[in-house]
Amino acid sequence: MEMRSKEDALEELLEEVKNLLGELCQSGFDTVHDSTLKGMDEMADLTRQYGMAHLSDMLGELAEGVRLRRHRLKREKDSLAGVYAQVNEYLYLCEEKLAYDRAKNYYVNGYGSPERGSGGREAVQP
Repeated sequence: MEMRSKEDALEELLEEVKNLLGELCQSGFDTVHDSTLKGMDEMADLTRQYGMAHLSDMLGELAEGVRLRRHRLKREKDSLAGVYAQVNEYLYLCEEKLAYDRAKNYYVNGYGSPERGSGGREAVQP
């Protein structure tokens, strides 16, 4: 069994978070499915385990806000759209950082490929 690089694992995690945000966007903040809320709670726990406490906190805040909205009879102003935008910005910045890390591994350390780096597990053959 081949081990994944940290970049590959993080990229997969970020993709899962983006998928959850897509589900949330499709359903709307007022009519979120139970499975989406469960996924958001699980993702908040998983991102905390990865050491991404800020992302975990934002996902938890988003999930809690959506839960509260499901039971409101009238619309009230809240900050959920702002939190949603912050999560998207955070994901974008993480993806940019991953790209820089892959390039560094390729050009500085001579490992992997810049597109999908091997995380420093194997040297590039001439």
